[in-house]
Amino acid sequence: MQRQFLHIMTKRIIFCSIWALLTLASASADTLDSLLTVLESEVTHSDLYIARKQARIDSLCAVRPMTPDLELRIAQEYQHFQSDSSRAWFLKQQDADEPIRTEAFIGMVKLLASSGHYSNATALLDKEGMPSISSVEGYKMAWLLYSDAAANAQVPLFQDEAKERAQQYYDSMMVALEKDAPFNEESALWLASYRAQEKNNWVEAIRYNGQLLDRYTPEDHMYAILAYGQAILYEQAGDLNKRKEWLVRSAITDVRCGITDNGSSWIVAQDCFDDGQLERAYNLSDYSLTNATFFNAPTRFIQIFTPGHLIAARYEHELRQSSIRLTFALISLAVVLILLVFGVIYTRRQNRRLYALNQEMKQMNEQLRTINRQLKEADKVKEQYICRYLEVYSDYIRRLTTMARKAGERDAAAFMDREMENFYRSFDDTFLSIYGTFVQDFNALLKPEARVTPKPGERMTVEMRIFALILLGINSSAKIAELLCYSPNTISNYRVKMKNAALGDRDTFEQRVRQIGTIA
Repeated sequence: MQRQFLHIMTKRIIFCSIWALLTLASASADTLDSLLTVLESEVTHSDLYIARKQARIDSLCAVRPMTPDLELRIAQEYQHFQSDSSRAWFLKQQDADEPIRTEAFIGMVKLLASSGHYSNATALLDKEGMPSISSVEGYKMAWLLYSDAAANAQVPLFQDEAKERAQQYYDSMMVALEKDAPFNEESALWLASYRAQEKNNWVEAIRYNGQLLDRYTPEDHMYAILAYGQAILYEQAGDLNKRKEWLVRSAITDVRCGITDNGSSWIVAQDCFDDGQLERAYNLSDYSLTNATFFNAPTRFIQIFTPGHLIAARYEHELRQSSIRLTFALISLAVVLILLVFGVIYTRRQNRRLYALNQEMKQMNEQLRTINRQLKEADKVKEQYICRYLEVYSDYIRRLTTMARKAGERDAAAFMDREMENFYRSFDDTFLSIYGTFVQDFNALLKPEARVTPKPGERMTVEMRIFALILLGINSSAKIAELLCYSPNTISNYRVKMKNAALGDRDTFEQRVRQIGTIA
């Protein structure tokens, strides 16, 4: 029992875990899509943000008197906006006092590095030496510079040398951070994040970097830098969805800050391209290339150009294919419209013909109804004449028979039989001349074994004559007996016999007989 319980609980835990992962994945996908929508919206307004950035710089340049502090601020505003202008303003601080000269020096090295001029940046760093103040920032700048130089070095010897220098500056930065951490909360967080990364403890590194992010708002450029770092940490942790989210957050802040030295947007463009979002990838790639051209950093432009060119080529190919499909669709639509026009014309003509035919049919139906009424009236007249004829004929036979008996004629019975045979034959011929299929129709109402057949030389049987009179409208057994010279009891027996032999409901048999030969 205990083993079964553990087995069930294990299954439930696995199911709940899978459900939780699927829920988180769905929520993450929704978050990423929402962020990408925001980024697309902000990119459409990027000209406005850049104009605001330029206006802010122009307002600083217009301040008088111009001081070294103001010149440094202008250089820093240009630093991630326009490399040539930033370089020119930093160079003005070569003769400035400390700490302005040191900050300008660090800014110049960072600018050269971000522009891809690694040799110039390292040469400047070797020539001037490490700044005497802001050692944490200086060591960090030097570490990042040599790390990038190592990553982009083409000669293995230079690469190894750059890696060694990068490690030296990293160690110096960590020592400086340890000295500064007790007095500076931000330095403590940087130190904790780097220590966690050294141990490949990406969860802790993400947590400390997140605390650094909390110190800034999404409208601060430092937020974009830290968000980019957070994306790298999530990539190391294997969470690619979170990596994409933080790259998009970094790109959104870059747009809002009017930054043209974009480190995130072109990577987001590549991610969109890989995910099949071609139009979104093209728009972000075009935005990144335009900014790289404006910033005027050859390395950044080359970095973005290769994937951007691939995205643009694929996008143009898709546009051509879409254009071909649209052209084909328009041609197909035009053909369909032409066929539809012809169809409408043909339908209208057919409708007019059908209307005319319908009118003719109405006239013909009216004529048929008139003819039917006339036929029914004629049938009634015929039936009346037949009935009258039968009455006269049967009365005539009875009179002759009576006269023969009064005259003492011994063969009066034989005379009666001969005259009745002539009467029956005349009745049969007259009736069947009007209802030619009566014999077949009458038998069709009877069960197969009960159907009647006239004797040789006769056209109808007694049963048929009885029901022929019923068809003619004579329903009284006494009247039928009088016309056919039978007793009423005999007529009733025949009627009962035929009802019992009828197919279907016996009570409607005589009604169905009356409908024989009826015109609808």
